[in-house]
Amino acid sequence: MKKKIFVFLSFLIFSVSINAQDQTQGINVSSNLAALNAISVTIGGDFIVTGTFPASATERVDQFVTRIFNKAKVEILSAYKSTSVIQGLTQKFENYAKRGIELHHKDGTKQIIDLVKFRLTADFKNNPYLKNGDVLVFPPVDLERNFVEVEGAVNKPVKFQYVDGDKLSDALLFAGGINKAYNKIEKITVTRLNYDGEKEKIIELSPDSLSFELIRGDRVRVVADETEKRDFKVLVVGEVYKPGYIFISKDSTTLSEVIKKAGGFKPTADLTNAELIRSPLSTAIYNANNMPYQNRQRPFSLNLFDSKTDLLLMQRMANIDPEDSLSFITDNMLRNLHALASIDFKRVLDDNTPSAKFIVKDGDVINIPAISNMVYIYGQVMNPGFIKYKPGADYDYYLSLAGGLGARAKNEIYLIKSKSRAWIDMTDSDNKYTIESGDFIWVPRSPYRNFDYYLKRVSIYTSIVGSIATILLLINQLTK
Repeated sequence: MKKKIFVFLSFLIFSVSINAQDQTQGINVSSNLAALNAISVTIGGDFIVTGTFPASATERVDQFVTRIFNKAKVEILSAYKSTSVIQGLTQKFENYAKRGIELHHKDGTKQIIDLVKFRLTADFKNNPYLKNGDVLVFPPVDLERNFVEVEGAVNKPVKFQYVDGDKLSDALLFAGGINKAYNKIEKITVTRLNYDGEKEKIIELSPDSLSFELIRGDRVRVVADETEKRDFKVLVVGEVYKPGYIFISKDSTTLSEVIKKAGGFKPTADLTNAELIRSPLSTAIYNANNMPYQNRQRPFSLNLFDSKTDLLLMQRMANIDPEDSLSFITDNMLRNLHALASIDFKRVLDDNTPSAKFIVKDGDVINIPAISNMVYIYGQVMNPGFIKYKPGADYDYYLSLAGGLGARAKNEIYLIKSKSRAWIDMTDSDNKYTIESGDFIWVPRSPYRNFDYYLKRVSIYTSIVGSIATILLLINQLTK
């Protein structure tokens, strides 16, 4: 028995020894292979970092450039803490040439590398393996002068670095090709300016003129009638059977059709407080940012569509008092942010009414709240909160259920309408009002006045009276 155990242990030790030798040999083999594949590559020109760097003979240009770039960027940016500085440097670093890169070999031969084309076409002619002693030279990037720009009916309008020999086919490639959403391409125009930039020459091409040679500064536009097949939709929320986004057509779908697509109103729908919200300002900005021919490179100002410009235009010829001006600013902001359509939702499903025929627009939001059967009372009352709605009841009814007025309550009680948020002073006998489900009742607080306050008021009045008496005395003496 002891002999068998000894033989087993000897075999186990021998096996572990052999395995350890195999692993050691594997590590040595890997190290030797890495050493055999090690090469040196030099980077020059306009790049984030220049110098000679270790590489592998199994690395291609794109892999090597990306690795060196990312490593250098991390090392440089780690020295900064300011977010704005980091963002600025990152944008600057990313703007290195990815086309027209010169790859010089030790034997004196040279290749022109186009990493943009490689990433789009997977043509390894533009991404060869590196060799020991290779030198990569990056040209400077000047997208203000050394460029070609593509706009119009393409998938991705683009402004790219020009390289000698670029053709129309290259421009369309970088722009993602012609957008198939356009039924018919009329033509492709190439606009060229003279050296002074004062005169332009427009060259008209057919879509199949792919071999047409471009020059730096050319601006290419693929011309087609704009398609209006867009993602037009409105959002219906609340008490309908099928809430959510409802697809519509451009400027022809009625509110009645939308409600029917949403399954109609539930019995719990509060049609008195239902609303259609449209923000003309945000819609204008949205459409401007999604224009098919909008230049994506240059930061065009869209101030024409912002709320500040809109307010200035509104006030330019206004003739109102400063007090009214403050109120107007509030009202105008609400118009831009929360414009409401005047609609009687109780008659929306009656196809012969103006409310049913109201044309909805892309981006509209239709809110159908639930019947709350509650009125919210708050402010200077003993027990603020929700109180069950009672048709025809006046404010005294709700005040009594809220425990009555507090000690500091003001002699004013306001009704705030649920939908419009309009204010009505119910203590004013001239105001007619009806409290409805969902409305608010607010009791303001009478400000606290201490003895010093009244003393100051008396002193002011006394001063005024004294001044008047003095003036009258002087006038009386002068008239004698």
